[in-house]
Amino acid sequence: MAVSDARRLQVYEQAREHWGEGPAEALMELVVPAGQDMATKADIAEAVSSMKEYTLRMLLVTQIPIYLGVIGLYFTS
Repeated sequence: MAVSDARRLQVYEQAREHWGEGPAEALMELVVPAGQDMATKADIAEAVSSMKEYTLRMLLVTQIPIYLGVIGLYFTS
Protein backbone atom coordinates (compact mmCIF):
# COMPACT_ATOMS: atom_id res chain seq x y z
CA MET A 1 0.00 0.00 0.00
CA ALA A 2 1.49 3.33 -1.06
CA VAL A 3 1.82 6.05 1.54
CA SER A 4 0.86 9.57 0.51
CA ASP A 5 3.20 12.51 0.91
CA ALA A 6 0.85 13.98 3.52
CA ARG A 7 1.16 10.83 5.66
CA ARG A 8 4.94 10.83 5.20
CA LEU A 9 5.01 14.44 6.42
CA GLN A 10 2.88 13.47 9.41
CA VAL A 11 5.31 10.66 10.31
CA TYR A 12 8.27 13.04 9.87
CA GLU A 13 6.71 15.66 12.14
CA GLN A 14 5.92 13.07 14.83
CA ALA A 15 9.44 11.64 14.64
CA ARG A 16 10.97 15.13 14.79
CA GLU A 17 8.83 15.97 17.79
CA HIS A 18 9.84 12.84 19.71
CA TRP A 19 13.39 12.10 18.48
CA GLY A 20 14.68 15.37 17.05
CA GLU A 21 15.51 16.66 13.58
CA GLY A 22 18.43 14.35 12.74
CA PRO A 23 16.75 11.01 13.43
CA ALA A 24 13.53 12.17 11.75
CA GLU A 25 15.42 13.05 8.57
CA ALA A 26 17.27 9.72 8.67
CA LEU A 27 13.94 7.90 9.00
CA MET A 28 12.55 9.69 5.94
CA GLU A 29 15.67 8.80 3.96
CA LEU A 30 15.16 5.13 4.83
CA VAL A 31 11.44 4.99 4.04
CA VAL A 32 10.68 4.52 0.33
CA PRO A 33 8.53 7.35 -1.08
CA ALA A 34 5.10 6.59 -2.51
CA GLY A 35 5.12 5.15 -6.01
CA GLN A 36 8.73 3.99 -5.86
CA ASP A 37 9.81 0.39 -5.46
CA MET A 38 13.00 -0.76 -3.81
CA ALA A 39 15.35 -2.85 -5.89
CA THR A 40 15.45 -6.48 -4.84
CA LYS A 41 18.53 -8.70 -4.81
CA ALA A 42 17.18 -10.36 -7.95
CA ASP A 43 16.90 -6.96 -9.69
CA ILE A 44 20.49 -6.12 -8.80
CA ALA A 45 21.76 -9.55 -9.88
CA GLU A 46 19.97 -9.17 -13.23
CA ALA A 47 21.48 -5.71 -13.76
CA VAL A 48 25.00 -6.96 -12.97
CA SER A 49 24.57 -9.92 -15.30
CA SER A 50 23.36 -7.63 -18.07
CA MET A 51 26.31 -5.29 -17.54
CA LYS A 52 28.77 -8.22 -17.69
CA GLU A 53 27.26 -9.45 -20.96
CA TYR A 54 27.35 -5.94 -22.45
CA THR A 55 30.97 -5.42 -21.40
CA LEU A 56 32.07 -8.75 -22.85
CA ARG A 57 30.22 -8.04 -26.09
CA MET A 58 31.81 -4.59 -26.39
CA LEU A 59 35.27 -6.02 -25.73
CA LEU A 60 34.79 -8.60 -28.43
CA VAL A 61 33.40 -6.10 -30.92
CA THR A 62 36.14 -3.53 -30.36
CA GLN A 63 39.26 -5.49 -29.40
CA ILE A 64 39.24 -8.39 -31.86
CA PRO A 65 39.25 -6.17 -34.97
CA ILE A 66 42.13 -4.15 -33.50
CA TYR A 67 44.18 -7.29 -32.81
CA LEU A 68 43.43 -8.68 -36.27
CA GLY A 69 44.54 -5.40 -37.81
CA VAL A 70 47.79 -5.40 -35.87
CA ILE A 71 48.48 -9.02 -36.83
CA GLY A 72 47.69 -8.22 -40.46
CA LEU A 73 50.11 -5.27 -40.42
CA TYR A 74 52.82 -7.48 -38.88
CA PHE A 75 52.56 -10.10 -41.61
CA THR A 76 52.36 -7.60 -44.50
CA SER A 77 55.54 -5.82 -43.47
